[in-house]
Amino acid sequence: MSTTTGAGRPRREEVGPAVLAITADLVSRHGLVGTTLDEIARRAGVAKTTVYRRWPSKGALAVDALAQVLGEPPVVTVPTEEGLHAAVSWLADRVRHPTVAALLSGLVAEAAHDAELRGRLRARIRDPFTSRLVRDWRLEADDVDRAFDIVVGALLHRRAMNGVITDLDDTIVTEVATRLVFGLRDG
Repeated sequence: MSTTTGAGRPRREEVGPAVLAITADLVSRHGLVGTTLDEIARRAGVAKTTVYRRWPSKGALAVDALAQVLGEPPVVTVPTEEGLHAAVSWLADRVRHPTVAALLSGLVAEAAHDAELRGRLRARIRDPFTSRLVRDWRLEADDVDRAFDIVVGALLHRRAMNGVITDLDDTIVTEVATRLVFGLRDG
């Protein structure tokens, strides 16, 4: 199936998801720096210009690939410690996924010196998760952001230093972040 977006050939709808999946696969194997748009386009069977029409940069493409791999964050509308623990545990579990960890590691490194990428990463990855907790639980955005940073930062650091994120790492980080946010909410 295809859609028309203006002058020229119609877009093939299946190209976007395929390019995202290929990007996630290549980044998980070669890292963000070691993955090229040429290789992504070649593996997807499209021209590099097709990729650039949909994404302005490799970083933007990697953010969308990460969003696809992550999936939708859970809806946690009941403000209990167990509900918050479930939301934080979901995030920790997703960060443990090797493809998610590889994409996040590369993107965080690049975002440190690229404001546009940092904004895109925040809008597509962090905000959908944190905004639900802020809105539904009436929490301070900064507190939820800090808990998000604790989970993602600690687990990515454990992966970088140890090569793996263990169940115990996941459990401890989830517990610390849950206590932080829940304690701030009640305090």
